Amino acid sequence: MIFLVIVLSSVIGYFTYAINLIERVNDEVITKGVQSIDKSKETIEIINVEINDGKFDLTIKNTGQLPINFTRLWVNNVTDSSWPLQNFTLNEVSSPGQILHDVGQNIDLYALESESYNLRLVTGRGNLFDVQLTSPQNDSLEMNLFSTPKSVLTGQDVTIWFGVTNNVTGGSVLQLVTPQIEDPPDVTGTATATYKEGPTPSSKESLSHGDTAFFKWVYTVTGDDSDAVTFNATVNDAKQGNFISEQVNIVILDDDSLLVENAGVLQVDYASLEWAQGTSDWSSGWNLNVNTDTVWRINVTNNDPTETFYIADDAALVLLPIASSSKIPFYIADDATVPNTPSPSITAYTNFDLGIAPGEESRVYFAADSPGDNSLSKTPAQKGISQSPILMFGKMCSGGSCPGSGTSYGQNIPFLGILLE
Repeated sequence: MIFLVIVLSSVIGYFTYAINLIERVNDEVITKGVQSIDKSKETIEIINVEINDGKFDLTIKNTGQLPINFTRLWVNNVTDSSWPLQNFTLNEVSSPGQILHDVGQNIDLYALESESYNLRLVTGRGNLFDVQLTSPQNDSLEMNLFSTPKSVLTGQDVTIWFGVTNNVTGGSVLQLVTPQIEDPPDVTGTATATYKEGPTPSSKESLSHGDTAFFKWVYTVTGDDSDAVTFNATVNDAKQGNFISEQVNIVILDDDSLLVENAGVLQVDYASLEWAQGTSDWSSGWNLNVNTDTVWRINVTNNDPTETFYIADDAALVLLPIASSSKIPFYIADDATVPNTPSPSITAYTNFDLGIAPGEESRVYFAADSPGDNSLSKTPAQKGISQSPILMFGKMCSGGSCPGSGTSYGQNIPFLGILLE
């Protein structure tokens, strides 16, 4: 019996060991499975990344379902190959939906705004999130330069608009975009251009891939008929040869009515352009979806000193795809509901209903598929860059019988290209 008990005890002991081993393996498998599932639930949005006072400054939103502990930050200097790869302890914890600010401000490293960096965030669950911070000198940036008005009377102010788009490859964030303009500009004949103000804003701390930043200057221009002023603009630390030019012509006119035709009294604030698609709110970026109902809005100023400009219902913002001969008009609307489901909605515009008083600015909506309609026009079906002039039609009028007694007026206001994705 003693032998039997020993045998049975051994069998039971082995059986218990086997079960415990299986359970432990199962527990480890389950644990690893849970960890793997948890790891897949870690998602973030890097809202902004820049260099402030020589330190990296990341703004990160936890878009996942679990708390995230950002344990380390790896830094690679792309510009200087002699600079060693480094990593730094963070221990920044973010709850679901929480936004962390100033990530990287406390690490022991001095970053240069003139150099480019690859950054990698590491989480406690082992996820890796990469972001690139690029200096303007590494790539040729897409630039646009416009003047309003393009033809001026001697002694008149001209506004120079400078657009810079982050078109660098790899989705990098562009750091510290500071506009620069040649001062004094190039002139012909007796022309002069006197600086008045700008740039506004003075710089852009960072620019995400695909986004466009606008800057403006104001100059007072003088000269004789047919003289010209050429403005040249670029950004700080730009790649050699990466700049753009715009010529402003001076006209001498005796008939004030010709000023309306040649110089233009309407002016748009390029930086105020916003658009909405689908259920989204207003956006100021430049990447739009193709073949999608779209509403635009922009601020328009009437520079006429005495007459109100009444806008006709055939005024439109027009998309002209570079790659085709088609044109897509978005006619003026009275108002828009944004955000809205499933897409923005508009109120039909009544002819000459909106009047912009002398020297005043008004927000104008463009969206209708046809004049006076409340159906939305769609962006082009094909991808690529589109020119987007704004065609303003209406009447200039003063007095009590307006707008009926006014004089018909039209102006083609040039606009920068829009990238459709």
